Amino acid sequence: MLELNPDQLLALAFSFLLPFFRIGAFLMALPLFGSQLVSVRVRLIFAFIIAIIVTPVVPIPEYDAISPAIIPLIAEQLVIGLVLGFVVTVLFQVFALAGQLAAMKAGLGFAMSNDPANGVTVASMGQYYMTMAGLAFLGTNGHLVMIEYLVESFQYWPIGEGFDSERYWDIALLGGWLFEKALLVVLPLAVATLIMNLSFGVVAKASAQLNIFALGFPIIMVFSLWFFWIMLEDFLNIYRLFFQELTDWLRLTLGASIDG
Repeated sequence: MLELNPDQLLALAFSFLLPFFRIGAFLMALPLFGSQLVSVRVRLIFAFIIAIIVTPVVPIPEYDAISPAIIPLIAEQLVIGLVLGFVVTVLFQVFALAGQLAAMKAGLGFAMSNDPANGVTVASMGQYYMTMAGLAFLGTNGHLVMIEYLVESFQYWPIGEGFDSERYWDIALLGGWLFEKALLVVLPLAVATLIMNLSFGVVAKASAQLNIFALGFPIIMVFSLWFFWIMLEDFLNIYRLFFQELTDWLRLTLGASIDG
């Protein structure tokens, strides 16, 4: 008959709770799953199931389960989970920022809509890009890939390793990557609208009696909507390219070995 003393039961419980905290924080920060559209109870159930599966293969350092040393370990797992979820959020924010910039260039910045997932008001084009990115994320099994990276994080970022400031600095540099890719997405539209505005300026100078504002604004708006429609053909390829760059960053920076 298997017998466990209270100390063994306590150590077993904490060996489950430490991965559970990391997985739960990751699901709370993961786009779509961490939004208001998914209840906290559902996320906790998913975190509980994943933690039960991965706990037997997670290396747990030696520690006293009832000592204050367990508090930094719990905080470490929460931070790591939030960091991994934040990395995926950066990918989504690339398209949200691209939509905001595109809306301003197209003269559609006044068209605002409510984002039920995050509870904020954003430009309609930004919400449109976010929706497309979410569909691409689920359609290409991006959530499964990120869960694989999360499970493997117990190998390349093991429990008890501590807080490496260099890693967090590399994560902060993702902000530059975000702005770079968002500008690349919207750059063709920005250049096209700039050329059209310059052309309308020349026309207005040559024919002062022509109401160029009444003529130019609807033309630029129609052209921008046509550009968005044309971009639909390559949207999935753009998303895959950015997602591949993000997984390459995870392999080079954090040491992950899964080929996303």
